[in-house]
Amino acid sequence: MFRRRAERGPRVSNMNEAEIRRRLEQLAQVEPSAEATQRATDRVRQTLLQPDARSNARLASLWRTIMKSPLTKLATAAVIAVGAAIGIALMGSTPAFADVVQSLLSVKTASFKMAMRVEGVPPQKFDCLYAEPIRMRQTSEDGSAVVISDFEQAKIVTLIPAQKQAVEVKLENMPQNDLSQYNMFSEIRKRLQEAQATADESVEYLGERQIDGVQTIGYHVLTPGVEITLWADSRTNLPVEMEHAAGPATYTMTDFVFDIEIEESLLSQEIPADYTVRTMQVDASEPREDDLVTMFRLWAEHMDGSFPSAFERQVLMEFIQAQTKKMSENGQEPSEEAMMQLQPVIAQLNRGGMFAMQLPADSDWHYAGQDVTFGDAEAVVFWYRPAGSATYRVIYGDLHVEDVSPADLPQ
Repeated sequence: MFRRRAERGPRVSNMNEAEIRRRLEQLAQVEPSAEATQRATDRVRQTLLQPDARSNARLASLWRTIMKSPLTKLATAAVIAVGAAIGIALMGSTPAFADVVQSLLSVKTASFKMAMRVEGVPPQKFDCLYAEPIRMRQTSEDGSAVVISDFEQAKIVTLIPAQKQAVEVKLENMPQNDLSQYNMFSEIRKRLQEAQATADESVEYLGERQIDGVQTIGYHVLTPGVEITLWADSRTNLPVEMEHAAGPATYTMTDFVFDIEIEESLLSQEIPADYTVRTMQVDASEPREDDLVTMFRLWAEHMDGSFPSAFERQVLMEFIQAQTKKMSENGQEPSEEAMMQLQPVIAQLNRGGMFAMQLPADSDWHYAGQDVTFGDAEAVVFWYRPAGSATYRVIYGDLHVEDVSPADLPQ
C-alpha cells in the first residue's frame, strides 16, 4: 500500500533459531513451484535484510542459517502462507498507517492552531476547537472574528465583536449522508480513513522527524483534489501536525490537545442581542450542470464579458483579486462591506467550479473559454461527457448547451 516501507528494522519473535529451523523443516514436505519459492525467498530476504543502519548481525546470521538447508529453502514459500504458525513477524516495527488513522478517528474533541495560506492573500491564523459530531469554533489570531459552524444545524455564524456585527449563513438543501466534507478536521479524518481502506499507492511513508521534541512518523496521502501530510506521535499514534492542501489553499494544523472538555457556550451559535445580523442563504446541494452555466454567466457579468483565464482551483482567487483591483481603480476601498456583497456570487462560482472538479476522469471534460467573449454562440467554452452517455454536453459562449457527438467536438 505504501510507496516506501518503514525504515526501521523488522521484528522477530523470541523463538530461537533452532526452533525456527525445526519448524521450517517440518514443512519441507510441501512442494511449491519454483516460481513461488523464488518469490517467497525474495520477500523474506527483503524483510530480514532490508538496508538499515540499525539492522543487526543476528538477523543476517539467521537468514544465512535458514538458507544453508535445502529443506528449509524449499519450505520458505509455505512458511509465508502460514507465518503465524512459525512465529515470524514480517511487518516492520513502525506503527502501521491504520493505527494512526484509528487513533485519529477515536478523537471526540480537540483544540489546535490552524494556519491558512492562500496564493495572493496574507496568511491567516486561527485558534480552533472541534467537537463531534461536526462542530467547530475558529477564532482569528487577533480575536477580531469568530466563526462557529454546526453542520448538523446547517448553519455557520461569524461574529465580529469590535463592530458588534454577525453574519449568519444558512445552508439549504444540505445532503445529510456526508457532512464531513464541510468541516476541515472531519474531512481530513474521512479522507485518511478512505486511503487506509484502499490498497493502492495513495499513501507514502515519510520516515521519522522530531517536532518540538516529539518523535513523529510521517505519511503523505494523495486523494482526489487534496493532498494531506500527517505527522503522528510515534508513541500515541495521534497527530502532532497535519497539512491539508487543495488548489491554492493550504491549511496547517499544529498544537493539538485531544479529548478535552469544551464549554458548551463556546460552540453556541446564539448571536448576542446587541449585534447587527446579516443572513445569507447558500445552496449546499450537490452541484449540477446548471450551476456551472450560472458560474460562467456571473463571471462574465462581473468580469467585463470575459470568461476565466483557466479552469483550476485558483479560479476563485482570480475573481477576488480582479474585483479588489477594480474597486481600487474606481477609488473604492476594498472594504469588508464590499466583499460581503460579493459573497453570494463567490458561493455560486464555487458551486459551478465544484461541479466540474467532481466530474470523474472518464467524463473527459475540457475548458476552452479563456479567449471567448460572452455572447458568442459559435464559440465553445466547456464540454464533458455525462456518465453512460455516448455524446458530450457542450456549453457555448452565449451559454446555451447542446448534445454533441465526439466527432464534432473542437479539435
